Amino acid sequence: MAASFARPSDRDGASTYREYDRRAPLANPSGHASLANGMSLYEPSHPVLATVARRKMTEKEVEALENRIKRLELEEAKAKKTVTQAREKNSLLQQAQQRSRRIAEERAQHERSRKAEVERLKEAAQRRKEQQRQNLQRAFVGMYNEKLGEARQLREEQERIVEEAARARQRERAKAYGRHDQIRNRRMQLSSRFEMQRIAHQEYLMQDFINLIQSELEQTEEIERDIARLDQLEAEHVERIRQLQEEQRAAYDRLEQALAT
Repeated sequence: MAASFARPSDRDGASTYREYDRRAPLANPSGHASLANGMSLYEPSHPVLATVARRKMTEKEVEALENRIKRLELEEAKAKKTVTQAREKNSLLQQAQQRSRRIAEERAQHERSRKAEVERLKEAAQRRKEQQRQNLQRAFVGMYNEKLGEARQLREEQERIVEEAARARQRERAKAYGRHDQIRNRRMQLSSRFEMQRIAHQEYLMQDFINLIQSELEQTEEIERDIARLDQLEAEHVERIRQLQEEQRAAYDRLEQALAT
């Protein structure tokens, strides 16, 4: 930067003149100092005034240089502050990204756990259903064999009664008419008993089947309640994660606004 030369002010010049006035001897009655060659100290082209002017200009240059150094120091401090703020902002950004990744991983882990739990419940329900089907099948087979044995016994008893009646007719034809009513009543009783047993058997099978269906429905409702509970739990977790993300985003926005100002 080129040095700017300025002429000393009248006040500075007057002070300098007064200083030299006190040192120089009086050469004339008017009191003005003069050199041997007749030049006055008050003339601007005098070497002393030039030296004073150069000193003044040098002082101004020093002052300007000091001001520039101060401005550079301020710029340097401002640049350091900007670098520090940028580093802090970068650190905050990295922390926010790490929190976002951690939340995403927690959500993914929760989703995997939920799916595993749902799959486990489905498999357990399928196993219970298969076990119930097998139990129901065994129960039907057992009841069928039991009732089949009872029916066989009834049929054998009926056949025995018929054979007994035939033999009785052959042995005592004369008494056949007298015993005919008795045999008929016996047959009617057996027929009524068989019909009652058949109806009771059907009612027993129907009631047992109803009980099995009711048990299956209750277990299915329990599984559905478990699934609904898990879905509600998942929705609560998702809502809490969303609120945390909103709070983090709002805090990050406030931080950016504070950094921008």
